Amino acid sequence: MVADQDVFFDPKVSVFKLNDGTSLRDLSAYIKSCKGLPGQFKVHDITTYGSVGERPGPSIFVVHFTLELLFNMVTTVGTHTVLSTMHSGKALRAFEWYPAGTTVGNVKISGNAYLPIYEVDSTVGSWVSAHCEFHADNGITQGVA
Repeated sequence: MVADQDVFFDPKVSVFKLNDGTSLRDLSAYIKSCKGLPGQFKVHDITTYGSVGERPGPSIFVVHFTLELLFNMVTTVGTHTVLSTMHSGKALRAFEWYPAGTTVGNVKISGNAYLPIYEVDSTVGSWVSAHCEFHADNGITQGVA
């Protein structure tokens, strides 16, 4: 069976926007990968005496996601320009991710997140890149563009 190619998306159409403290900045052109969204939630064991199997109980959302980006210092839209102030200021900022692009009706995942991990990788023989780990505040919102 051959998959219907019209229902799959090339990651190059994905759009990621992050608020730099002033407005949402589109970082899509610099992104190599985005992993971890929409995230996960904790599950607690609520099994009681007499149960014949495990009884899981859903709890809070824990959303940590990572971005791998090409490093850039372009004024207002460069990855370092947008991310460095968020990281150094320990700031909570809004984000939007459209895994299939921003066409009306496509999936939109949004929320607010902190950036506790921002690491620049300068490996000889490779482009300078950045690894970012975001921690969403109070879960995320799933909707449409």
